[in-house]
Amino acid sequence: MKNIDDFLDENKIKKAIRLAKIKLTFKIIAVSIIVFIIGSFINSKLCLKYSLAAYEKDEAVVKLSIPNGYISESSDFFGILGGTRFMKISKSIGGKNVIINDSVTKFGLNGEEKSEHTDRYDRTNGGGPNESESKWPVSTWKYGYKRLRFFHPELQYKEYQNDLSIIEKVPDGKVIEMAISFDKPYKVDDIFFIQEKLKPAKITWIWLDEFTKEKMDEYKYEIENYDSNANGVEENDAIGIECYNSVNFSFRDYNEKYDEVMERLGKSPMIGHKTLYNEIMERGKTSSEDAKILGVVVHGTKEELIELINNPLIKATSFGVITDPIY
Repeated sequence: MKNIDDFLDENKIKKAIRLAKIKLTFKIIAVSIIVFIIGSFINSKLCLKYSLAAYEKDEAVVKLSIPNGYISESSDFFGILGGTRFMKISKSIGGKNVIINDSVTKFGLNGEEKSEHTDRYDRTNGGGPNESESKWPVSTWKYGYKRLRFFHPELQYKEYQNDLSIIEKVPDGKVIEMAISFDKPYKVDDIFFIQEKLKPAKITWIWLDEFTKEKMDEYKYEIENYDSNANGVEENDAIGIECYNSVNFSFRDYNEKYDEVMERLGKSPMIGHKTLYNEIMERGKTSSEDAKILGVVVHGTKEELIELINNPLIKATSFGVITDPIY
């Protein structure tokens, strides 16, 4: 009888142990699920925070480096305490979205890192659309569209690019983006006068005289020591403001747009932008009365831009994106 009682007690103990193990397993699973949910929530919040901060920096760089440029597509993929963003960068040309580049940005706890190959661009000989006879080198975006080049009116170049001289090679019916470098600096209140002189082309962007002293010295050195056709200011080094209503452009418009430029310079992670921001803040912001307009970007058809040949305001011209009209 005693053996039977011992056997029953042993079975009860084993059963109790099994139940305890099951309860412990369920408890571990429940705790794991709770920890996973809480951890996922915290991770999502942090990833979203890092994503928004990285997007502001990316947008600042695009707006500062590309006239009329913007992020047209952006997709984020979150990982652990960070993620990856895939972006497409476009220009608005004649009201049409034209994708010129794409970019991959990694963001997270360790900061922001941009993949190098996505911002690569090529330099080839030939300044005309699909032509090779021009001696001016061509810088292109990843999608093959040509980058703009400017020429500072207060620097004396040995030669000036004149893409208007080859405009007949552009196929009919295209919308053309063109950088215009002026014969001299102009004032903000000259914009209406400038637009009248550049009709029927339409001003979409205004180039401002915002350079560090170091950058200006670099340009002067290049003019003296490099080949004449290796000079000029690439569009990614030109600071400017959008202008889609040049007829009514005012000091107030300038001040609003200039403040946006300063805000972006402060947000940009690029060393050149930070250096320029610090130098401007040290010397003081450029007022609307003191601002120098060095050039503009215009959009127009082949027929419209032909009207600008021999225009006395124009010192140099450079074609950018050439595309079909939206309609």
